[in-house]
Amino acid sequence: MKCKISLLLIISLFLVLKAYSQTVSYSYKPFAAEGCYVSYSVVKQDSNYYVIAKVRSDRMMFPEKSTMQLKSFDGEIIKLDGTLVDNGSQSTGIISGNMVIPITEIHSIAQFAISEDQLEHFQNGISKIRLTTIPIVHERTFKKDKIGRKLYQFYIKQKDTEF
Repeated sequence: MKCKISLLLIISLFLVLKAYSQTVSYSYKPFAAEGCYVSYSVVKQDSNYYVIAKVRSDRMMFPEKSTMQLKSFDGEIIKLDGTLVDNGSQSTGIISGNMVIPITEIHSIAQFAISEDQLEHFQNGISKIRLTTIPIVHERTFKKDKIGRKLYQFYIKQKDTEF
């Protein structure tokens, strides 16, 4: 009985934290070796807005200067220039029989300056995104909006908290 209550509390806590999180993300695995997990958020620093992109992968990371190209469902193309914030890695291993198989996960974070006019196009939804990452360019096409409206909501929240 205590185990069920504890499990229910943990699941409830996870759902509450997920509801208040300020990121939108997706997993993308076109090939097993080049799969990635990408998350986005909108932040305001001073009077400037930025889209923060974080990539977790086994090989992809942002270069010092990168670009983000977005295409909205109404055909508007937005090109953003960004800078690298952080590159890092984490290594673990899996024991299989008497061998240890190393697994390395790379995480990379970049910030992209964006204007309020460009953020307004997010409410129409994002149909395609392209990130300059190395060694390959990350590109994803969406049939339905997964990130645009959510990023627009983050922008509205940031705008509403102005003093």
